[in-house]
Parts: sequence; structure tokens; C-alpha cells
Amino acid sequence: MKNVDPAHAEDGMPTIGSLTEVRAVLDRYNTGTDGTESPNALGSMVLYGPGMVLEILADGGPVRQIMVTMTDDDFAFPVLTRVCREQKWTLLDPETGQRLRFSA
Repeated sequence: MKNVDPAHAEDGMPTIGSLTEVRAVLDRYNTGTDGTESPNALGSMVLYGPGMVLEILADGGPVRQIMVTMTDDDFAFPVLTRVCREQKWTLLDPETGQRLRFSA
């Protein structure tokens, strides 16, 4: 998720980019598909990174959010922190509603 300025929010959640752009960004963080280039049965593109699995809705529209499941916190959290800091994205913990923002 990107940081949102409420005065300029569009549909509540800004776009991160197209699926192609988001995949290109995540490639730089050793995160990509397992070789499968088509969405799964639920319409999501599944990407794998260090200690995490990412799901992105692949409906042809802009990407507004990415669901991240950490499989190993020790590997995943430093990578997610770096991605968020460099891309100015925000993490949201869906269980607590807490937003984690990282400054550059």
C-alpha cells in the first residue's frame, strides 16, 4: 500500500502501479513467480520472496494492494522493511489495523 494524502485519495486506496510495474519492482528484491506466468484459480498472481509469499489480484486493473504472508519473519521482515522504505509503501497488519510506515 502507498502512503495516502486524504485530500488527494482516489477510491480510498491509491494505485501502486500496473501488475507489470509491481513485478519489476519486486524482482529487485528477489521476489517473483515460481515460473508460472498466469494467475491462479482465484485470479491472483503468486510471488515468492525471502520468507514470504505475496498475492496480487491479476484482473488487468491497477494494483492497489498486495497480500503478504510471512513464512519466516527473520528473513521476510527486513526485506519488507526495505521495500516499503525505498518504494514509500505502507504495511498494514489486518489483525490489528496497525499501519507500519518506514521513512527513508
